[in-house]
Amino acid sequence: MAIANPRGAAPAAPVTALQPPQATGRLASAVLRRPPRTAGQGRPAGRGSHLAAADPAPSESARPEAAPGLADPENPEDTVSSTASALPDYKAPSAEPAADGPGTVRLAVHTADPITRLALVSYIRQFPHLALTRWGTAADIVVAALENPGAAAIATLRRHLPGNPQMLLIVEGAWTANLHTALDAGVRAVIFRSDFTWDRFGEALRQVQAGHGDLPTELQGRLMDQVQQTHREVLAPRGLTPGGLTLREADVLRLVAEGYELQDIGTKLGYSERTIKNVLYGVIKRHRLRNRAHAVAYAIRCGLI
Repeated sequence: MAIANPRGAAPAAPVTALQPPQATGRLASAVLRRPPRTAGQGRPAGRGSHLAAADPAPSESARPEAAPGLADPENPEDTVSSTASALPDYKAPSAEPAADGPGTVRLAVHTADPITRLALVSYIRQFPHLALTRWGTAADIVVAALENPGAAAIATLRRHLPGNPQMLLIVEGAWTANLHTALDAGVRAVIFRSDFTWDRFGEALRQVQAGHGDLPTELQGRLMDQVQQTHREVLAPRGLTPGGLTLREADVLRLVAEGYELQDIGTKLGYSERTIKNVLYGVIKRHRLRNRAHAVAYAIRCGLI
């Protein structure tokens, strides 16, 4: 199902990092109604001339074949649904390099549906600090529309992304991937197609840009269940905590934070001073910390103190 960009699609409330200019709805609607360009028509150079699905197609000799499962640029009616293998492994023509400058966020878009891509691109272009990049090049945020994403689809998508971009997924269908695996792959926001609005999309972009997460309540509950199960069945039986510290290490760092000397800590916990030193050394080395103060700060960030 394609995402349409209706009139008045800009966020109703001011958004600090994603505040579009006026008349954004007219711009997006005009882009969607614009007739397709022919091979002889060119785009005038200037502001906002980023790579998009509406750019003129390259010549027959230069145009790469569409990847399996993707829309043929010259035959959009041949579009099929995106799957785990439906990912582009080619680079678009290099006519329009992405902007780069202070505060610029590089953003790439992947979707098998050209109409959905056109709507997303026309919305993103409204924000000067968001620079569209070619697929396969480095990006800070990746927006991808997937159908019934599972572990294989997310893993395949991740393999096509250089660096460590944050991902915002628009999901058509059911979510079947393991949430821990998805988060480890870089997924930071998920929007179900049935809940999609431009205000919702703009807010999710803002949260991802700020380094936060934005998951539907359904996935939040599922993630909480998984965390609880991991703690109960994996960590607790082994004397571990979610931060990767043992219970003894957490006790030692808690007493260090309270100002006790190593000898006093050993007396309280029933260990020798040498054992307490070894415990602290193990924490510092394993987590690549600098000193005891850094180890205490790490325990605080993990919620153990």
